[in-house]
Amino acid sequence: MKSRGHYQASRLKSGARRRDPINNPCNEPVRSTIETRRLILRPFESDDVEAAFAWFGDPIVMRFTPTGPDTSIEQTKARLAHYQEHQTEHGFSRWIVLDRHLGRPIGDSGLLALQEYGWIDLGFRLAQPYRGQGLATEAARAWVRAAFDDFHIDRLIAFVHPENVVSIRVLEKLGFHAERRDTIMGMNAIVFSLGANDGETDSRFRRRMSLDWTRGNLQEGLRCFHSGAFFEAHEHWESVWLAAQEPEKTFLQGLIQVAASFHHFQRGNYAGTISLLRSALRRLDAYPEAFAGVAVAPLRATIRLWLGALETPSRSPLPPLPQLQIDSSGSLSSNQFSG
Repeated sequence: MKSRGHYQASRLKSGARRRDPINNPCNEPVRSTIETRRLILRPFESDDVEAAFAWFGDPIVMRFTPTGPDTSIEQTKARLAHYQEHQTEHGFSRWIVLDRHLGRPIGDSGLLALQEYGWIDLGFRLAQPYRGQGLATEAARAWVRAAFDDFHIDRLIAFVHPENVVSIRVLEKLGFHAERRDTIMGMNAIVFSLGANDGETDSRFRRRMSLDWTRGNLQEGLRCFHSGAFFEAHEHWESVWLAAQEPEKTFLQGLIQVAASFHHFQRGNYAGTISLLRSALRRLDAYPEAFAGVAVAPLRATIRLWLGALETPSRSPLPPLPQLQIDSSGSLSSNQFSG
Protein backbone atom coordinates (compact mmCIF):
# COMPACT_ATOMS: atom_id res chain seq x y z
CA MET A 1 0.00 0.00 0.00
CA LYS A 2 1.25 3.52 -0.73
CA SER A 3 2.27 5.68 2.17
CA ARG A 4 0.09 8.68 2.98
CA GLY A 5 2.83 11.01 1.73
CA HIS A 6 3.12 9.13 -1.56
CA TYR A 7 -0.68 9.20 -1.90
CA GLN A 8 -0.89 12.94 -1.32
CA ALA A 9 1.93 13.50 -3.83
CA SER A 10 0.17 11.40 -6.44
CA ARG A 11 -3.06 13.32 -5.88
CA LEU A 12 -1.30 16.62 -6.37
CA LYS A 13 0.33 15.33 -9.52
CA SER A 14 -2.98 14.14 -10.96
CA GLY A 15 -4.85 17.33 -10.08
CA ALA A 16 -7.51 15.37 -8.17
CA ARG A 17 -7.04 17.40 -4.99
CA ARG A 18 -8.96 18.22 -1.90
CA ARG A 19 -8.66 21.71 -0.54
CA ASP A 20 -8.09 20.20 2.90
CA PRO A 21 -6.49 16.93 4.05
CA ILE A 22 -8.08 13.79 2.65
CA ASN A 23 -8.72 12.41 6.13
CA ASN A 24 -11.45 14.04 8.17
CA PRO A 25 -10.03 15.04 11.60
CA CYS A 26 -11.82 13.36 14.52
CA ASN A 27 -13.60 11.13 11.96
CA GLU A 28 -16.67 13.35 12.11
CA PRO A 29 -18.76 13.13 8.91
CA VAL A 30 -19.40 16.35 7.02
CA ARG A 31 -22.72 14.95 5.83
CA SER A 32 -24.73 12.02 7.20
CA THR A 33 -27.44 12.13 4.53
CA ILE A 34 -28.08 13.77 1.20
CA GLU A 35 -31.67 14.40 0.09
CA THR A 36 -33.01 15.29 -3.33
CA ARG A 37 -36.51 15.63 -4.71
CA ARG A 38 -36.92 11.87 -5.15
CA LEU A 39 -34.02 10.30 -3.27
CA ILE A 40 -32.34 9.91 0.10
CA LEU A 41 -28.67 8.93 0.14
CA ARG A 42 -26.98 7.71 3.32
CA PRO A 43 -23.97 5.58 4.31
CA PHE A 44 -24.39 1.82 4.05
CA GLU A 45 -25.35 -0.08 7.20
CA SER A 46 -24.86 -3.77 7.98
CA ASP A 47 -28.57 -4.45 7.55
CA ASP A 48 -28.40 -3.28 3.91
CA VAL A 49 -26.52 -6.37 2.70
CA GLU A 50 -29.47 -8.40 1.49
CA ALA A 51 -31.09 -5.48 -0.34
CA ALA A 52 -27.78 -4.42 -1.90
CA PHE A 53 -27.03 -7.92 -3.17
CA ALA A 54 -30.08 -7.50 -5.45
CA TRP A 55 -28.07 -5.15 -7.68
CA PHE A 56 -24.47 -5.99 -6.77
CA GLY A 57 -25.22 -9.59 -7.74
CA ASP A 58 -27.06 -8.68 -10.95
CA PRO A 59 -24.89 -9.41 -14.04
CA ILE A 60 -26.78 -6.79 -16.08
CA VAL A 61 -26.35 -4.01 -13.51
CA MET A 62 -22.68 -4.93 -13.00
CA ARG A 63 -21.90 -5.51 -16.67
CA PHE A 64 -19.60 -2.49 -16.98
CA THR A 65 -18.00 -2.83 -13.52
CA PRO A 66 -14.36 -4.07 -13.54
CA THR A 67 -15.00 -6.56 -10.73
CA GLY A 68 -18.18 -7.97 -12.28
CA PRO A 69 -21.19 -9.06 -10.21
CA ASP A 70 -20.90 -10.34 -6.66
CA THR A 71 -21.31 -14.12 -6.70
CA SER A 72 -22.53 -14.43 -3.10
CA ILE A 73 -24.10 -12.36 -0.39
CA GLU A 74 -20.86 -12.76 1.58
CA GLN A 75 -19.05 -10.92 -1.21
CA THR A 76 -21.55 -8.08 -0.95
CA LYS A 77 -21.10 -8.08 2.83
CA ALA A 78 -17.34 -7.65 2.35
CA ARG A 79 -17.95 -4.88 -0.21
CA LEU A 80 -20.15 -2.94 2.22
CA ALA A 81 -17.60 -3.39 4.99
CA HIS A 82 -15.00 -1.79 2.70
CA TYR A 83 -17.37 1.11 2.01
CA GLN A 84 -17.95 1.55 5.75
CA GLU A 85 -14.20 1.62 6.42
CA HIS A 86 -13.77 4.19 3.67
CA GLN A 87 -16.56 6.27 5.22
CA THR A 88 -14.83 6.22 8.61
CA GLU A 89 -11.50 7.25 7.10
CA HIS A 90 -12.62 9.94 4.66
CA GLY A 91 -16.11 11.08 5.68
CA PHE A 92 -17.56 9.97 2.34
CA SER A 93 -17.90 6.71 0.44
CA ARG A 94 -20.34 4.86 -1.78
CA TRP A 95 -23.74 5.35 -0.14
CA ILE A 96 -27.00 3.52 -0.54
CA VAL A 97 -29.70 5.26 -2.59
CA LEU A 98 -33.27 5.09 -1.26
CA ASP A 99 -36.54 5.98 -2.91
CA ARG A 100 -37.52 9.06 -0.89
CA HIS A 101 -41.23 8.27 -0.72
CA LEU A 102 -41.12 4.50 -0.17
CA GLY A 103 -37.80 4.25 1.70
CA ARG A 104 -36.86 1.38 -0.61
CA PRO A 105 -33.19 0.72 -1.51
CA ILE A 106 -32.72 1.16 -5.25
CA GLY A 107 -28.97 1.47 -5.85
CA ASP A 108 -25.76 3.10 -4.72
CA SER A 109 -23.79 6.24 -5.53
CA GLY A 110 -20.92 8.20 -4.07
CA LEU A 111 -17.23 8.93 -3.95
CA LEU A 112 -14.18 6.72 -3.44
CA ALA A 113 -10.57 7.79 -2.98
CA LEU A 114 -8.74 5.48 -5.40
CA GLN A 115 -5.26 5.57 -3.93
CA GLU A 116 -3.64 3.57 -6.73
CA TYR A 117 -4.73 6.22 -9.24
CA GLY A 118 -4.56 9.28 -7.01
CA TRP A 119 -8.06 10.60 -7.62
CA ILE A 120 -11.54 10.87 -6.11
CA ASP A 121 -13.90 8.71 -8.16
CA LEU A 122 -17.61 9.38 -8.69
CA GLY A 123 -19.80 6.31 -9.18
CA PHE A 124 -23.49 5.51 -9.50
CA ARG A 125 -25.64 2.49 -10.34
CA LEU A 126 -29.29 1.56 -9.98
CA ALA A 127 -31.23 -1.68 -9.81
CA GLN A 128 -32.85 -2.51 -13.14
CA PRO A 129 -36.45 -1.42 -12.33
CA TYR A 130 -35.28 2.12 -11.51
CA ARG A 131 -33.35 2.90 -14.67
CA GLY A 132 -34.50 5.33 -17.32
CA GLN A 133 -36.16 7.76 -14.88
CA GLY A 134 -33.36 10.28 -14.41
CA LEU A 135 -32.59 8.96 -10.92
CA ALA A 136 -28.92 8.22 -11.64
CA THR A 137 -28.45 11.81 -12.81
CA GLU A 138 -30.25 13.09 -9.72
CA ALA A 139 -28.02 11.06 -7.37
CA ALA A 140 -24.81 11.90 -9.22
CA ARG A 141 -25.67 15.61 -9.34
CA ALA A 142 -26.20 15.62 -5.58
CA TRP A 143 -22.78 14.05 -5.07
CA VAL A 144 -21.08 16.57 -7.35
CA ARG A 145 -22.50 19.40 -5.24
CA ALA A 146 -21.52 17.69 -2.00
CA ALA A 147 -18.01 17.00 -3.31
CA PHE A 148 -17.33 20.62 -4.18
CA ASP A 149 -19.35 22.42 -1.51
CA ASP A 150 -19.12 20.15 1.55
CA PHE A 151 -16.00 18.02 1.10
CA HIS A 152 -13.99 20.74 -0.70
CA ILE A 153 -12.73 18.41 -3.40
CA ASP A 154 -11.11 20.28 -6.30
CA ARG A 155 -11.64 17.68 -9.02
CA LEU A 156 -13.73 14.56 -9.58
CA ILE A 157 -12.90 11.69 -11.90
CA ALA A 158 -15.23 9.07 -13.35
CA PHE A 159 -14.21 6.20 -15.61
CA VAL A 160 -16.71 4.47 -17.88
CA HIS A 161 -16.62 1.56 -20.30
CA PRO A 162 -16.97 2.96 -23.86
CA GLU A 163 -20.14 0.89 -24.41
CA ASN A 164 -21.82 2.22 -21.26
CA VAL A 165 -23.70 4.90 -23.16
CA VAL A 166 -26.20 5.62 -20.39
CA SER A 167 -23.51 6.50 -17.82
CA ILE A 168 -21.64 8.58 -20.38
CA ARG A 169 -24.80 10.63 -20.94
CA VAL A 170 -25.21 11.17 -17.20
CA LEU A 171 -21.66 12.49 -16.90
CA GLU A 172 -22.07 14.76 -19.91
CA LYS A 173 -25.26 16.22 -18.40
CA LEU A 174 -23.28 17.10 -15.29
CA GLY A 175 -20.58 18.87 -17.28
CA PHE A 176 -17.88 16.18 -17.14
CA HIS A 177 -15.37 16.21 -19.99
CA ALA A 178 -13.73 13.16 -21.57
CA GLU A 179 -9.98 13.36 -20.94
CA ARG A 180 -8.56 10.18 -22.43
CA ARG A 181 -8.84 6.45 -23.07
CA ASP A 182 -7.07 4.28 -20.50
CA THR A 183 -7.08 0.88 -18.83
CA ILE A 184 -8.50 1.25 -15.31
CA MET A 185 -8.64 -1.78 -13.00
CA GLY A 186 -8.08 -3.95 -16.06
CA MET A 187 -11.04 -2.45 -17.94
CA ASN A 188 -10.94 -0.45 -21.16
CA ALA A 189 -12.34 2.93 -20.10
CA ILE A 190 -12.94 6.54 -20.97
CA VAL A 191 -11.72 8.80 -18.16
CA PHE A 192 -13.93 11.83 -17.46
CA SER A 193 -13.14 14.74 -15.16
CA LEU A 194 -14.87 17.74 -13.64
CA GLY A 195 -13.23 20.53 -11.65
CA ALA A 196 -14.84 22.75 -9.03
CA ASN A 197 -13.73 25.81 -11.01
CA ASP A 198 -14.41 24.57 -14.52
CA GLY A 199 -16.93 27.37 -15.00
CA GLU A 200 -19.83 25.12 -15.90
CA THR A 201 -19.99 22.61 -13.10
CA ASP A 202 -23.60 21.83 -13.81
CA SER A 203 -24.95 22.81 -17.21
CA ARG A 204 -28.49 22.67 -15.83
CA PHE A 205 -27.80 25.53 -13.38
CA ARG A 206 -24.68 27.39 -14.58
CA ARG A 207 -26.13 29.05 -17.65
CA ARG A 208 -27.76 32.48 -17.47
CA MET A 209 -31.41 32.31 -16.49
CA SER A 210 -34.13 34.08 -18.42
CA LEU A 211 -36.48 35.07 -15.56
CA ASP A 212 -36.77 38.84 -15.19
CA TRP A 213 -38.51 39.89 -11.97
CA THR A 214 -38.46 43.60 -12.84
CA ARG A 215 -41.33 43.61 -15.32
CA GLY A 216 -44.41 41.86 -16.64
CA ASN A 217 -46.26 39.07 -14.91
CA LEU A 218 -43.28 38.06 -12.80
CA GLN A 219 -43.07 41.55 -11.29
CA GLU A 220 -46.83 41.83 -10.84
CA GLY A 221 -47.01 38.37 -9.28
CA LEU A 222 -44.19 39.31 -6.92
CA ARG A 223 -46.06 42.47 -5.87
CA CYS A 224 -49.21 40.43 -5.21
CA PHE A 225 -47.27 37.77 -3.29
CA HIS A 226 -45.69 40.33 -0.97
CA SER A 227 -49.03 42.06 -0.36
CA GLY A 228 -50.73 38.77 0.59
CA ALA A 229 -52.76 38.45 -2.62
CA PHE A 230 -51.59 34.87 -3.10
CA PHE A 231 -54.27 33.75 -5.54
CA GLU A 232 -53.47 36.68 -7.85
CA ALA A 233 -49.72 35.95 -7.55
CA HIS A 234 -50.42 32.36 -8.56
CA GLU A 235 -52.36 33.56 -11.60
CA HIS A 236 -49.63 35.93 -12.81
CA TRP A 237 -46.84 33.39 -12.41
CA GLU A 238 -48.84 30.65 -14.06
CA SER A 239 -49.01 32.67 -17.27
CA VAL A 240 -45.19 32.77 -17.29
CA TRP A 241 -44.94 29.10 -16.34
CA LEU A 242 -46.98 28.02 -19.36
CA ALA A 243 -44.33 29.38 -21.75
CA ALA A 244 -41.23 28.52 -19.68
CA GLN A 245 -38.65 25.84 -20.45
CA GLU A 246 -36.77 23.64 -18.00
CA PRO A 247 -35.23 24.14 -15.50
CA GLU A 248 -37.18 27.38 -14.97
CA LYS A 249 -40.51 25.64 -15.54
CA THR A 250 -40.28 23.30 -12.55
CA PHE A 251 -38.84 26.11 -10.42
CA LEU A 252 -41.81 28.35 -11.25
CA GLN A 253 -44.17 25.48 -10.50
CA GLY A 254 -42.68 25.30 -7.00
CA LEU A 255 -43.24 29.05 -6.48
CA ILE A 256 -46.79 28.77 -7.79
CA GLN A 257 -47.50 26.00 -5.29
CA VAL A 258 -46.15 28.17 -2.48
CA ALA A 259 -48.52 30.97 -3.49
CA ALA A 260 -51.45 28.56 -3.82
CA SER A 261 -50.70 27.01 -0.43
CA PHE A 262 -51.02 30.34 1.36
CA HIS A 263 -54.22 31.09 -0.53
CA HIS A 264 -55.56 27.86 1.00
CA PHE A 265 -54.25 28.95 4.41
CA GLN A 266 -56.15 32.22 4.15
CA ARG A 267 -59.31 30.21 3.47
CA GLY A 268 -58.74 27.96 6.49
CA ASN A 269 -57.80 24.88 4.48
CA TYR A 270 -54.78 23.76 6.53
CA ALA A 271 -54.63 20.27 5.03
CA GLY A 272 -54.42 21.78 1.55
CA THR A 273 -51.76 24.21 2.76
CA ILE A 274 -49.59 21.40 4.12
CA SER A 275 -50.00 19.27 1.01
CA LEU A 276 -49.04 22.09 -1.37
CA LEU A 277 -46.10 23.23 0.78
CA ARG A 278 -44.72 19.70 0.83
CA SER A 279 -45.04 19.45 -2.93
CA ALA A 280 -43.41 22.86 -3.44
CA LEU A 281 -40.52 21.92 -1.15
CA ARG A 282 -39.87 18.72 -3.10
CA ARG A 283 -39.49 20.78 -6.26
CA LEU A 284 -37.43 23.58 -4.72
CA ASP A 285 -35.08 21.14 -2.99
CA ALA A 286 -33.69 20.21 -6.42
CA TYR A 287 -32.35 23.74 -6.97
CA PRO A 288 -29.26 25.58 -5.68
CA GLU A 289 -29.36 28.06 -2.81
CA ALA A 290 -30.00 30.82 -5.36
CA PHE A 291 -31.58 30.38 -8.76
CA ALA A 292 -32.76 32.78 -11.47
CA GLY A 293 -32.53 35.83 -9.21
CA VAL A 294 -34.37 34.21 -6.27
CA ALA A 295 -32.74 33.34 -2.94
CA VAL A 296 -34.05 29.78 -2.66
CA ALA A 297 -32.43 28.75 0.64
CA PRO A 298 -34.36 31.20 2.89
CA LEU A 299 -37.61 30.34 1.10
CA ARG A 300 -37.08 26.64 1.76
CA ALA A 301 -36.28 27.43 5.41
CA THR A 302 -39.53 29.41 5.75
CA ILE A 303 -41.54 26.59 4.17
CA ARG A 304 -40.08 24.13 6.68
CA LEU A 305 -40.95 26.48 9.55
CA TRP A 306 -44.53 26.68 8.34
CA LEU A 307 -44.79 22.91 7.93
CA GLY A 308 -43.46 22.45 11.44
CA ALA A 309 -45.98 24.93 12.85
CA LEU A 310 -48.97 23.58 10.90
CA GLU A 311 -48.20 19.97 11.70
CA THR A 312 -48.17 20.54 15.47
CA PRO A 313 -51.52 20.37 17.31
CA SER A 314 -51.38 23.92 18.69
CA ARG A 315 -50.45 25.47 15.30
CA SER A 316 -48.87 28.39 17.14
CA PRO A 317 -46.97 30.53 16.97
CA LEU A 318 -47.09 30.78 13.21
CA PRO A 319 -44.05 32.15 11.37
CA PRO A 320 -44.29 35.35 9.31
CA LEU A 321 -45.65 34.97 5.80
CA PRO A 322 -42.87 34.27 3.30
CA GLN A 323 -41.22 37.00 1.26
CA LEU A 324 -39.23 36.24 -1.88
CA GLN A 325 -35.75 37.70 -1.76
CA ILE A 326 -34.92 38.97 -5.26
CA ASP A 327 -31.55 40.28 -6.35
CA SER A 328 -31.65 43.95 -7.21
CA SER A 329 -31.04 43.23 -10.90
CA GLY A 330 -34.00 40.84 -10.90
CA SER A 331 -32.46 38.38 -13.31
CA LEU A 332 -29.06 37.20 -12.07
CA SER A 333 -28.04 33.64 -12.81
CA SER A 334 -27.57 31.15 -10.00
CA ASN A 335 -23.78 31.04 -10.19
CA GLN A 336 -23.58 34.75 -9.52
CA PHE A 337 -25.20 34.10 -6.15
CA SER A 338 -23.17 31.03 -5.23
CA GLY A 339 -19.82 32.59 -6.00
